[in-house]
Amino acid sequence: MLSLIGMGLWSIGDLPLKAAWELRKCDEVYAEQYTSKMQQGILSHLQGKIGQSQIRVLGRAEVEKGEVLLKAAEKKRIALLIPGDPLIATTHISLLLEAKKRGIKTQVIHASSIFTAAIGEAGLQAYKFGRTVTLAKWHAGYAPMSAYDYVGENLERKLHTLLLIDIDEGSALTQAEIFDLLHKMEKKGGKGVFSEERQIVVLSAVGSANQKVSYGAIAKLEKAKLGKPPFTVIVPGELHFMEKEALESLHV
Repeated sequence: MLSLIGMGLWSIGDLPLKAAWELRKCDEVYAEQYTSKMQQGILSHLQGKIGQSQIRVLGRAEVEKGEVLLKAAEKKRIALLIPGDPLIATTHISLLLEAKKRGIKTQVIHASSIFTAAIGEAGLQAYKFGRTVTLAKWHAGYAPMSAYDYVGENLERKLHTLLLIDIDEGSALTQAEIFDLLHKMEKKGGKGVFSEERQIVVLSAVGSANQKVSYGAIAKLEKAKLGKPPFTVIVPGELHFMEKEALESLHV
């Protein structure tokens, strides 16, 4: 059996009770930590709580190929711990489908996700969001503009955009790195999508005790103390009067 288990947003307290019961039954427990960054030390803390001697952390390639998990699940009761909600990442859907093809029993235990938490913490309405996009760090020979283009399309349709910040080589991007990317993209795109006057929401460490949510112009937020990584950004489109009121309460 293979269980895909959502860990929630930040700490061991976000793990669903149903998940804790399942983990105690498992022969082996694995985890991935590349799709999001949670509280440091969460896996070692969890090991003691569920009676497991080891939680093996898998890299991106191991999870995407799936063989380590699938071979183990053919004979044992296996769980893969995933930050947030387990089926948000397409890799994990592929893993689930492959397990079913091989006749392996599967189950999914859902948990809180940044997709809903960020929207709620910003006071925005979920049905007014367009396509979600990821902001990836630029490297030599790699300068994707897809995020810029999709945010622009959403703005043209008067829709909000949830802008997820990619994990770069195991580390969440800093505030300075994020704003540097926004400036570079605006310079290259030149359409005002990330102009200095553009009003955005920046959320820091959602779900933690140190969570911070800030709203304002890019030029102002860049210089403000917005908290610590991991960050999430929302680019609002046309606002309902209740959304305006909610955002004003977060104004920097």
